[in-house]
Amino acid sequence: LYFVNCKKKINMKKFSLVLICCLFFSFIKTQTTYTVNTGSYYYNPTNLTINVGDSVVWVNDGGFHDVNGNINSITGQPFNNPETFDSPPTSSTGAVIYGHRFTIPGSYNYDCSVGSHAASGMVGSVLVQSVLDTALILHGIIDFDLPSGGATGKAVHLYAVKNITDLSTYGLGVANNGGGTDGQEYTFPQISVTQGTHILLARDTGAMSTYFDSCFTSFDLVLQATSSISQNGDDAIELFENGSIIETFGDPNVDGTGEPWEYQDSWAYKDPNGTVNFSGGMWLMGGVNCTDGSTITQNSNCPYPLCISTPPPPPPPANTSSITFQVDMSQVVDNFNTPELNGTFNGWCGDCNPMSDADGNEIWEVTLDLNHGDTIEYKFSADAWTIQETNDPSAPCTNGDPTYTNRVLIVPTTDSILLEVCWGSCSICSQPPSFISENIIGFHVYPNPANSVINLISNQNIDKVDIYDMYGKLVSTEKIGAKSYNIDIKDFKNNIYQFACLINNKWYYSKVIIIN
Repeated sequence: LYFVNCKKKINMKKFSLVLICCLFFSFIKTQTTYTVNTGSYYYNPTNLTINVGDSVVWVNDGGFHDVNGNINSITGQPFNNPETFDSPPTSSTGAVIYGHRFTIPGSYNYDCSVGSHAASGMVGSVLVQSVLDTALILHGIIDFDLPSGGATGKAVHLYAVKNITDLSTYGLGVANNGGGTDGQEYTFPQISVTQGTHILLARDTGAMSTYFDSCFTSFDLVLQATSSISQNGDDAIELFENGSIIETFGDPNVDGTGEPWEYQDSWAYKDPNGTVNFSGGMWLMGGVNCTDGSTITQNSNCPYPLCISTPPPPPPPANTSSITFQVDMSQVVDNFNTPELNGTFNGWCGDCNPMSDADGNEIWEVTLDLNHGDTIEYKFSADAWTIQETNDPSAPCTNGDPTYTNRVLIVPTTDSILLEVCWGSCSICSQPPSFISENIIGFHVYPNPANSVINLISNQNIDKVDIYDMYGKLVSTEKIGAKSYNIDIKDFKNNIYQFACLINNKWYYSKVIIIN
């Protein structure tokens, strides 16, 4: 049994409340438990962002309330949450109205169905992020129809998200025919693996080598499976760590025949663009019987995704700008290896746009060619969404959405280097000097902050200056042709602006705070 440390979230002045909470969750292993206070026409906080496996407890501050995640009390229509939840109402002050552990990622909405409470503003939401805090994850479930027949086409593909000192702390179980979990049936050997290792656990490694053909080398580690790896295309797979289930593909209590996750003579492959959702993320499905009659995966009706080569990207069209994104990781407390940029321009693909830190100063960057004038949303993450930044919806560089808070940029018409923002912030981690010099060029912007006039000084002619707001929108352009220039900013809104000055065919940047 696992117990939640309720005293971190619930008032210890009421021991009975703590006892109720802990008993309520005594059968659940959670990462974090959050408390939402409930009173007359409010849930506080109204919006929560949590991870898969986290729990939420609603505590009554006073009045007669419930927690309804089923039917929208205002519209009468279903909320269409990934899973429904509902509670009976209570009027006991200090009592736990309801508690729920969220195991399915997605966006959940709920309200108070008592009287007109919902219409009076008593509504809330919980965003559940799919984050696996583990070094090993499921990556592919395989039930190929091979020419050799029998069990030779059964395998499980795993991926090491982090370095693993002892792989034997992990194991697998196959829940056959919807009969529920059978516990851990296979234990990995006592070896170490490094981050980024693709592992293939196969019943017949020789037959798999033939079927994968040239793609077989994509697996860094191939292991011989025992007869316990016995899935038949309609069976759930469970990944264990130290004897506890940490990830599941499929429903152990449901025979997968006819279900969206059936993989008979086929495969399932974890991918952000997948259509089937389980605890570890989204899954692509190859299609039932899609490997029938094939001799190698590349010639089947459903080549295994790891084996599909990606053609080189086409050259960027002429109407693009090279935009350099920078993030300062010096204040990130979570462990990470490689930050990445995700956004509407790449389908939030995970690690397809990794960032680099060539000089080791903890400022990571990546440069992309983006279409002029496009409005993009983006955020920084690391290690294929293992961690991601949490942004403030009230911050000036974000979209203002309290649920999906992303950064926003209107792509400028010139190549640009964006501010080296701090992780989870619109600002830099520390204020840089306003004087920037390179070779013989000196460039100075003052005062900073400013409220009426900005002065520009350089020891060479300033050709032009472009002024961008924190959204990346160009708000002003000035052609200068002199070593000094004054800009009237009395009509500028209070904000942080980036001044880009073109001097001798090179761009120089300075961040200025304007307070009018």
